[in-house]
Amino acid sequence: MNERVKRLTEEFAKLAPDEQAEFIDRLVVLHKPDPEIDRAWVAEAERRARRHDSGEESGVDAFAAVEELRA
Repeated sequence: MNERVKRLTEEFAKLAPDEQAEFIDRLVVLHKPDPEIDRAWVAEAERRARRHDSGEESGVDAFAAVEELRA
């Protein structure tokens, strides 16, 4: 992480939760979506949903996965 991003991240962490939410909202507005990337993500989500629905894959509890990674 470059120094500027590190400094901004540290400043963000000092904000109150409502200020963090407002900041994130403003960042989202600045983001210019890439239709090609959006299509790729939709296709991947649909692929994963089909595999899950067909029983080829099972889901993993997100909280359990994070705990496993931390361990």
